[in-house]
Amino acid sequence: MHRRGVGAGAIAKKKLAEAKYKERGTVLAEDQLAQLEKDFGLRCWAWGTSITN
Repeated sequence: MHRRGVGAGAIAKKKLAEAKYKERGTVLAEDQLAQLEKDFGLRCWAWGTSITN
């Protein structure tokens, strides 16, 4: 017998996990940019599209 797709609970759980990891990724990216600014003495704007001293 073929198994049906996931239920509503599994979908909600997956969305919650995706939101959690998206937030964590944003925090990590911000930390990386802060570290680069500190290491190189640069000011980064708009995710590195414009870099000035």
